[in-house]
Amino acid sequence: MKAPNLVLLTDFSPLSKVAMLYALKMAAPLGANFTILNIVRVDGIPKANLKTRQLEKTITQIAQEEGDSLVAELRAQVKGNYTLTFKPIKARTVSEMVRKYVTNNPTNMVVMGLQGSSALKKMGRLGGTTVSVIDECPVPVLAIPTYAKYSNMKNIVYATDMKNIKKELDIIVEFAKIFGSFVHMIHVSPAIDKKIEAAGLAVDEIVQKYAYDKVKFELILEDDITKAIGNYIQKANADVLTTFTHKLSLEEKIFGKSVTRKLAYQGTIPLLAVKRK
Repeated sequence: MKAPNLVLLTDFSPLSKVAMLYALKMAAPLGANFTILNIVRVDGIPKANLKTRQLEKTITQIAQEEGDSLVAELRAQVKGNYTLTFKPIKARTVSEMVRKYVTNNPTNMVVMGLQGSSALKKMGRLGGTTVSVIDECPVPVLAIPTYAKYSNMKNIVYATDMKNIKKELDIIVEFAKIFGSFVHMIHVSPAIDKKIEAAGLAVDEIVQKYAYDKVKFELILEDDITKAIGNYIQKANADVLTTFTHKLSLEEKIFGKSVTRKLAYQGTIPLLAVKRK
């Protein structure tokens, strides 16, 4: 297996360190290549201003010094044969920084902290760095909540809308095989009509014929999708929740219709969000 390339995001907060330690313990045994990114952001002064350039240089130097100390600290905590580097990058937003970096550098996954917010944000509406990165990033994003500690990856819950099942299952199983994980596929619906029932039977058939035998599918009857997924996470003793997402339309941003974004704000277990092509 080729060594994976992971991007870790930091703002030097305790939460970002939780996410980085989780990623290191998860992928260091695979001989992964880790790159820590930190945004250098200087706003409000004309870019041609000499003082601005000097300020940017100073901030970048300070970030690099803190980053070097962070790398040494993480290496002391997680031993192994892996690479770990730090890069301060100038950008306007974190999501812009991530999008540009992963577009120009081979990246298998981005890992960052996941923090709950206000009641408005918990409804999945506008705002939130993690949600913005999920929305903009072309590669999978693994969002790690505050109290997460990596121990294993035994159970993966895959919340599906039963579209593009074969393609999405291929992606999930490729990840699951690395850890020998069991994949729990679930679809939540407020009612099971003939269309849903037929789609469920089609998914069952795909699962039965699938080459990986650690997969099962379950239809769940519930009006509240996020509540149903949360309950199933506890039932399955899940280690990570996986969803496939898309770039939000303006209407979705305003009215908060994205299930993935709502789940991101709940932040009970790590969330692996994969962008649909």
